[in-house]
Amino acid sequence: MQNFKPQRVFSCSHTTIEVDGVFVRVPNDGDNSWVPLTREFGKGHHLAVDIEDMLQDPGIIRSARVSTGRDSSAVNEKAKGLIGYLWKDRHVTPSGSGVVFRLKQDTPIGYAQPFFRLFAEHNELSGRYSKLDGPYYTPRNIGYKTREEFDQAEQEAQELYGQLIDMGIAKEMARLVHLYRFRTRFYQTIGLRYLLEFLTWKNVTTRHGETEFYEVRDVIKQVLKHWTPWAFESFKQYPNSIDFSWVNEYIGNYRNQAVLSQVLDSRNVLNKGNTTLLRTFGQENHILSCLDDYPNPLKAFGHGGMTFSMSVPIHVFRQWVRHRNGHWTERRVDFDSIVLNDSFFVPENFRKQKGKVGHYEYVEVEGPENDELLEMFAKHRKACLERYSRLRNRGVAAEIAAMNLPYCFYIPVDWSVSIESLFNFFSLRCDGHAQFEIRQYANSVWDMFAKSFPVLAKVFAKNIHFGDSELIKKFV
Repeated sequence: MQNFKPQRVFSCSHTTIEVDGVFVRVPNDGDNSWVPLTREFGKGHHLAVDIEDMLQDPGIIRSARVSTGRDSSAVNEKAKGLIGYLWKDRHVTPSGSGVVFRLKQDTPIGYAQPFFRLFAEHNELSGRYSKLDGPYYTPRNIGYKTREEFDQAEQEAQELYGQLIDMGIAKEMARLVHLYRFRTRFYQTIGLRYLLEFLTWKNVTTRHGETEFYEVRDVIKQVLKHWTPWAFESFKQYPNSIDFSWVNEYIGNYRNQAVLSQVLDSRNVLNKGNTTLLRTFGQENHILSCLDDYPNPLKAFGHGGMTFSMSVPIHVFRQWVRHRNGHWTERRVDFDSIVLNDSFFVPENFRKQKGKVGHYEYVEVEGPENDELLEMFAKHRKACLERYSRLRNRGVAAEIAAMNLPYCFYIPVDWSVSIESLFNFFSLRCDGHAQFEIRQYANSVWDMFAKSFPVLAKVFAKNIHFGDSELIKKFV
């Protein structure tokens, strides 16, 4: 396979992606038809892996052929035409299962979120358990005066974060003073199909239109060019573009008409957040009658669910979105309104963190020390808002100026979720080990669920719940 050039690391101005691994197929004995890829590990030691056995382009062909009973490993250059045919006619499942990447990414926090919304599994560095140190991201295409503002903002935020850590403040709370451009790292396991589909999207102007985020497309293209050259050639020949230029027309027509007239329940959460229940679907008797499903009776709970509209602090949503088995909509964030209305999460009490990972204890700070911390946080927030206003008055785009806001502003999100997925959410997020802020949201969702599905609430509490929530245990 002459075009296969397994380069490992790819980058643009803001993101580095390393191909950390690929799935492999165990070769047949005596199958020496492909040249080994050899990598040395010190003197006299090396690892040889048959290139054909890596699930790159040949994996797509094998996945496609199995439907006709020809699950063959006999793949040659002529077979790459099949990949072009599959992609041209939008037969995408072979590329979803045939090629799976494990990627290691280093990227700004605001640019990480879109990756998490791709169809993939991910594991991220946690600001609850690890110090978030290292330099922030600063966009390239800003003027000298704007860069001075960015540099000064970073210095102030980094110093305050270090001061809070030195005072023993819990890392999960100290990170609130970080700006919305600190860097994060994560592993992501994702099928080739979803990377290719991401590259087909055109004119997605509802988010990141003024930032450098979409430069990451070139990074992904380089990954695919080196690791799946046949698929990449097919993509270039048949882009299969999906043009989203029509989206703004509908948003403009319906944004002001989206009155929540069908609200079933609503709760205030934290200082400025809320959880609003828009609808429920499914009948308890029908759901329970489906428990004879084989092999997994829990699938019965997929026949019911709930839809919510919420206002959630960004750092809480970043935990919440990890519950992937649901449908999320992140509405465009109006940063000007956030600043005007001071829409930031402000805790009643800061917390200190004691113990080791897995055995942390969190103790609320009280009295004069807590008052001092709240004053420090208020001063920092005020400086950030003033800097945002200066940048906006200078003509800097809202998305760029917002990178200097503290990592605790509220965002609007919508969530439709099955009862099956809610059960997992309740066990994990109503639990006493969950972060306090997301636990308040989880408890509000549980109250609405128990009111809407009282029989299922008892079934869950008695038979399925694996957390320590007293709120849920009382239903047993």
